[in-house]
Amino acid sequence: MAANTVPIFTLTPNTVTASISAANTASDGSGSLVTLFTAGANGSRVDSITFQNAQIALAASSAMVCRVFVTDTSGANPRLISEVAQAAATRSASVIGATTTITYGNGLLLASGQLLKVIQSVYAGVQDLQHAIARGGDY
Repeated sequence: MAANTVPIFTLTPNTVTASISAANTASDGSGSLVTLFTAGANGSRVDSITFQNAQIALAASSAMVCRVFVTDTSGANPRLISEVAQAAATRSASVIGATTTITYGNGLLLASGQLLKVIQSVYAGVQDLQHAIARGGDY
């Protein structure tokens, strides 16, 4: 079934999560990246990406940069499109971990075959585990 066309809306909600438990300081798309979102057969729209500290231990997380890359329609050649600073936080039974959201005001439009990949710049141990959450939909 084709998506709505006048006006165009996504047809199927697509909210996905990925765990990031490695570090990569490169901002050129090289090295290890984690696939977060895969565009649907008719393309997709992503409205926001949230990086949430999901540490296992009650401990201080590291300050880091979280990066978002988009590939070409063959799923290759990732290029940096967004990055955000994630503050250090000392999580406890009464204090939450750091959370940062990137919002794409007009939506980030992806063609079929494109991937969103994510990574963080620091991973010193389980206290730095991040979950990335993409909220959007498929056309």
